Amino acid sequence: MYAAPIGTAVMANEAYRLAETVAAAMLAGWVAERTVDTGLKARGTAPLAGLAGLYIGRALWAWGGWSPGPTVGGFPVVPAVAGAFAVCALLKLVRLGAAGPRW
Repeated sequence: MYAAPIGTAVMANEAYRLAETVAAAMLAGWVAERTVDTGLKARGTAPLAGLAGLYIGRALWAWGGWSPGPTVGGFPVVPAVAGAFAVCALLKLVRLGAAGPRW
């Protein structure tokens, strides 16, 4: 038997699903970074928080046994947003700890 070639429609659907997931994660990271205000002025903080939050939030949600809710591109939205907020809160704590005491 020969391996069946993957059609362009299947590859286009996978690429669209991946782009949809990345866009949703980056939007979640942007919203979380603007809300928490980490204070970091480095470029890419918000997309990094969103992409890291996508996987961290999903892992924590599965560990807790909660319902993931609606999905975008096969990834749950609510855990991604919660994970992005957790990453931004951790970045804020790191920044505050690095700043030292204020008195």
